[in-house]
Amino acid sequence: MKTLLTLFSASAMLMCACTADDNLYSHYRIFFKNAFVTPSGTILESAGFGDTIKDVYDRGATVQGYFEYSDPDEIVKYGHCWSKDSNKPIINKDSSNCTIFDFNGNIPASFESQIDELAFENDYYVRSFIITANGTVGYNPNVSKFTTSEPHDEWFKCDNPLTSVLRADGFAVSTVINNDTITYFGLGRNAGQCYNDVYKFDSRTQKITPIKTFEGSARWGVAAFILNYVDAATNEKIQCLYVGLGCSDPEGKSGYETDFYVYDIIKGRWDEVRSNYKDRQGPSFTGNPRTGSVSFSLGELGFLGLGENATGACHNDFYVFVMERDNQNMPNPKRGYFYTMTQPFAYGELTGASSFIIGNNAYIIGGKDNDGVYHNDLIHCILKDGSSKDEAPYYFMWEKKRQFPGDARAFGATMAVGGYGYYGTGENAKGLYSDFYRYDQANDDWLRCAPYPGGKASRGFGISGNDRCYLGAGYLGENSDSKYINDLWEYRP
Repeated sequence: MKTLLTLFSASAMLMCACTADDNLYSHYRIFFKNAFVTPSGTILESAGFGDTIKDVYDRGATVQGYFEYSDPDEIVKYGHCWSKDSNKPIINKDSSNCTIFDFNGNIPASFESQIDELAFENDYYVRSFIITANGTVGYNPNVSKFTTSEPHDEWFKCDNPLTSVLRADGFAVSTVINNDTITYFGLGRNAGQCYNDVYKFDSRTQKITPIKTFEGSARWGVAAFILNYVDAATNEKIQCLYVGLGCSDPEGKSGYETDFYVYDIIKGRWDEVRSNYKDRQGPSFTGNPRTGSVSFSLGELGFLGLGENATGACHNDFYVFVMERDNQNMPNPKRGYFYTMTQPFAYGELTGASSFIIGNNAYIIGGKDNDGVYHNDLIHCILKDGSSKDEAPYYFMWEKKRQFPGDARAFGATMAVGGYGYYGTGENAKGLYSDFYRYDQANDDWLRCAPYPGGKASRGFGISGNDRCYLGAGYLGENSDSKYINDLWEYRP
């Protein structure tokens, strides 16, 4: 027989030896407050101390337990049980909330339980237990608490889909309003229809609300960006969403558009953007109509370039949109002009490339050229002031960075969160993809992340949140039972 509990004094053991069983339990309670106890209050001849929470992560924890005993033949199993309930946890009927180990009479001084499959960002309460030969369960009277952390490199399906419409080839652009990242998304197409609905997504609440319908024709493959500027008279920050180009034919055979519209986020209205030049009346964009372009903004400037026309021919031209301001520096979002940047994209004609912004740095990635060759280059776009009339008001210098390590592709989804860029999904001649990667700008390096769990997809919405990414909608391929989707998934970096 093992040595009796070390915390008993000699006098305590003598007293217990000369006492009836019921009184034995009473004295045990008095002399050793850590004795294991049944739910009905019976004291067992085994004792434990408070468990030690050794490690906590997003989905579980490692807990160290310890107990002593006076009669090893009475113990057959031991372990830990846990609960979200702040009351003392007990073992569920299905034992789903406990770890159970067989007792061989030679337990070490301590033992560890690896607790898994917990909910992230939740409080849990844990304690050790023993099971005796007659099936009695005794619980440690000491309960420990821990809180699971935020998840990392994991995807979670959101309860709210991206509206009721199954679609691909829409747009999604983000901005920060009152320290919260707000994304505007919409338009797009499926097999038989184009759409002109637009929505606002709040990253803090994950709430999706419709805004006023886009006033141009329903279309897909548009260019879109948000400009932030300050009203010179009121010193008020103004934010405007610009959407244009694209195709109004769901099959892409005709209907290539050149018009642009602006949505005033504060006033909640759309207006067509017209040229501010008296000798260039009409649309603000005079380049070739296209889909599959890249578009983004840096400060008060909007940029778009690349893409393809109805014949499938790709472009390498680039444009900068400059909003009109009067002599008092008052902005007029409804007026402006897309200047042709005299230095075109340095790496050929492309369609289906993607872009993301980290700070004030713009990047272009992927795409397909006129020969049907898919690319995996990452290009840093370095904005320069034009020093002469031939260089227009601004131009880009193009700098190749560390090549994307996945297969070359087009129409992938991009996001930027926490100083990192993210790129994944997309398509090439071999099919569609579900892989997902993170770009580290500081070290010019790529890291493979957990794959997108929505399946192999292309042409979806990539949404940048406050501290996480979202990916939704898109196209699953010709052989899919549901070719177009409206799922929304959250990625925790």
